[in-house]
Amino acid sequence: MSQPPRGRVLLLGSDGMGRGNDALGLTILANFLKTLVGNPLRPEKIVCWNAGVKLLTRESPVVTTLQDLEGIGVEILACKTCVEHFGLQEKLRAGEISTMPVISDLLLRSDVLTV
Repeated sequence: MSQPPRGRVLLLGSDGMGRGNDALGLTILANFLKTLVGNPLRPEKIVCWNAGVKLLTRESPVVTTLQDLEGIGVEILACKTCVEHFGLQEKLRAGEISTMPVISDLLLRSDVLTV
């Protein structure tokens, strides 16, 4: 019996991409996310944890792009523990808060790309 196709999940664990210069990392991430909007290979879901949940707030320079991705059907999940740790419950403007059992099940059943 064949297995159903695995979904593609993007895992965002920080508020930038790469290491070295934080401002450059945020610029690279912003460019990367913008390219996903028009790319048919975009992930079905995005999971944000650790400092990655900061990307979902009203202060984030990429929140509009993440909202655009949601608008075209990309589901965005924010780690509840992380949101609470940073005190962002009232500041989220994209995504929905999710629990680790849901997130871990999703990651274990998916093709995961970590950036």
